[in-house]
Amino acid sequence: MKKQTMTGPLIFILLSGAVICFCSFLNRQERRELAFETTIKDSIPVQIDLIYDKNNLPDSYYSRIKTPVCEDTLCYLVTIDLYWDLLGNFKDYKTPRKNPLTKFDHIRFTKNDHAKLKSILGNTESSLRDHAVETLLDPERKKQSAVVVDAVSGATNTAIKDEVVEGALYSTYTLWHIVNGDIAKKIQVHSKPLIDGQILKKMLASDNAHYQYYALNQIADQDFDQYAALVIRLVSEGGSYVPYFAIEKIPARIWASEAYQLNLVKLLGKVEFKMQNEILNKLKDTPLTPAATDALVENMPKLNENQKQKVLSKLNANPNP
Repeated sequence: MKKQTMTGPLIFILLSGAVICFCSFLNRQERRELAFETTIKDSIPVQIDLIYDKNNLPDSYYSRIKTPVCEDTLCYLVTIDLYWDLLGNFKDYKTPRKNPLTKFDHIRFTKNDHAKLKSILGNTESSLRDHAVETLLDPERKKQSAVVVDAVSGATNTAIKDEVVEGALYSTYTLWHIVNGDIAKKIQVHSKPLIDGQILKKMLASDNAHYQYYALNQIADQDFDQYAALVIRLVSEGGSYVPYFAIEKIPARIWASEAYQLNLVKLLGKVEFKMQNEILNKLKDTPLTPAATDALVENMPKLNENQKQKVLSKLNANPNP
């Protein structure tokens, strides 16, 4: 693989006539390497690079995309730097200063336009997935360009109006299919052999719900102990549906473990009602340590009456030694 590693300048200091070299790596730039090459729109070649983080671990994928886009009779070249995470999910984009994204009549994207486009590109369930390009416009409605003579654009089909940036229908459609098409699938294939224990820990510690869910699915029961603290964090801090998957992933030996039980009980003061019930149910048949028992009592004021009754029943069945 072609590797590109950039480092900062060497620092030289003159002492008593001698030049001493301090090989400083300050201002170190990111390391990239070619991951794979592919095509978009059947014939346009693109290069996908793998980017490493400051710890030299695989972090994300990048590609500079140049693709023609035609908003009906107005055509132009879109130049954009696209970024994916290790699972092929859209991460971010940037545009060169000299090649900003524009809408119909060459109007530049606003901050709100950029925010909406990023939201659209990150939605893998967008209805753009199921629409052919020829269905995007309402043929009965047209608007005239105020800049280009005889240039017109059809009005956006109301069925997808909320799924595109107004005035940038084809740009939105084109970029969504580039971001969420074959490149995303090839990234998944390329990443699979790279994801080891270090990467799984990085995923669990991230705020990326896709990463969290993926990593939880990869943890074998016999290896759970090395990830236990990170999984417990997800019970209160995981994104989307992850907390409920995380709590089900925690084996009984961890709930009974003196090293982790106290932290699990303390979660009662951090999580919402449904998760509190999940925790109490998991503790029902688990012997409690003295420290966990004290924490359970301390958190009782944060519970409702029914939950308090569960705690009292547990305490009566598990007297503090």
